[in-house]
Amino acid sequence: MPVNVRGRVGLLSCLLTIGLVSPVWAQAPAAAPAPPKLGPSNSTDLGLVVATGNSRSTSVGLRNVYLYRWPNAELRWEGGWLRVASRDGNRYAVGSPADYEVIEPGTAVDSQRLFSKLGYQHQLSTRTDWFANFDAARDEPANILHQFVVAGGLGTTWRKTDRTSFRTAYGLTYTDEDLAVEGGRHFAGYRLYYGLKAPVAAASAFESELTFDGSFDTSDDVRTDWLNGISVTINSKLALKSSVRMLFRNLPALEILPLQSQGASAIGTVEVPKDKVDTNITTSLVITF
Repeated sequence: MPVNVRGRVGLLSCLLTIGLVSPVWAQAPAAAPAPPKLGPSNSTDLGLVVATGNSRSTSVGLRNVYLYRWPNAELRWEGGWLRVASRDGNRYAVGSPADYEVIEPGTAVDSQRLFSKLGYQHQLSTRTDWFANFDAARDEPANILHQFVVAGGLGTTWRKTDRTSFRTAYGLTYTDEDLAVEGGRHFAGYRLYYGLKAPVAAASAFESELTFDGSFDTSDDVRTDWLNGISVTINSKLALKSSVRMLFRNLPALEILPLQSQGASAIGTVEVPKDKVDTNITTSLVITF
């Protein structure tokens, strides 16, 4: 499928989801929600996997969400760090067959991603709000040295109860990014968003967030950040959560690869695009305070 068709299919899918789900949720009767808790709240997701012995690797996943609520507004900050390190090469021996020493290689970082999302939302009415966001990211595997996105627009809350909420938002963006091969880029664009939270059982809930960013300069340059997770409550402070985060970019950054002949002789380099989709699957302990 050509890239321009893929970009349009992604945009149409997002619009169709919002268009079909929103009226249904808007018309469904709902009990009046309890007044939201004002002031600060914080939740931290922490996942850690360590392997030692014949294999050596460490995976760390950290996500923190801080929220401060006023009667008609809220300030939200989300930050995350994903780091994967593994053994850098194979073991080898130094010496003679009768007298040798086994050398253990160290570890090297295979993947590292940092992101920060700051957002302010102010209610104009029960259903309508305006918002302003500032997102920052550094994604080494995707060859993104830095990416800053400023966004602003309007949002609609279609349904909100104690355990259920569904909100969509639509706005304009300005992106400043530095890619490892292409260098700096600046462009204006647009943003579509939905956020859904719904109960699955008495002690579990499903959450889904999709951010769709497009560019006015290049219609094929679309990006999505799609997070889905299920959490199971242990008590008022602790929960277990499994989540999948998919990052899609229709026009990914380039990387430089060495070029070899059929005889394995180095003849130069070539620029090739990175993969379009990065998927992060995490299981973590959530601490709320």
